[in-house]
Amino acid sequence: AAVGFLMWYSIARDAQQIQPLVPALQSWWMKIHVPANFIGYGSFALSAMVGVAYLMKERGVLADRLPTLDVLDDVMYKSIAVGFAFFTIATIFGALWAAEAWGGYWSWDPKETWALIVWLNYAAWLHMRLLKGLRGAVAAWWALTGLLVTTFAFLGVNMFLSGLHSYG
Repeated sequence: AAVGFLMWYSIARDAQQIQPLVPALQSWWMKIHVPANFIGYGSFALSAMVGVAYLMKERGVLADRLPTLDVLDDVMYKSIAVGFAFFTIATIFGALWAAEAWGGYWSWDPKETWALIVWLNYAAWLHMRLLKGLRGAVAAWWALTGLLVTTFAFLGVNMFLSGLHSYG
């Protein structure tokens, strides 16, 4: 899938034609905002993969090769917590950058709106975990579904919607 996406992106979108960054992207905020987002996205992806491992272990698939369900559940929680922290930092710094570049902290741009949806999803997951005891298969399925939402926010928004974050 990744190779197919890269091929499509390179051919259909003329990605091989490198252009200078637009002025809004020529900022030191980019050095904080973008890496923090990627750490958040990566942590959310890790939590989904651990969620898949949890569901496999629960069903007896590769059960002898995987850690215990409690360990998988704990790693899933910690990965979401780390991702949420970094994604929150990225969103705050993104708002500060937006104020500098576009004159406002928040404009309900599709990318911003979907980032809020991602943030609310994982805030709800953590809330349910910490206050309601969310664990097990429900937490794993939620983490996996959260990755679909996150993937759309990261890739799909730029492919299918336009706004301030559309630079191509």
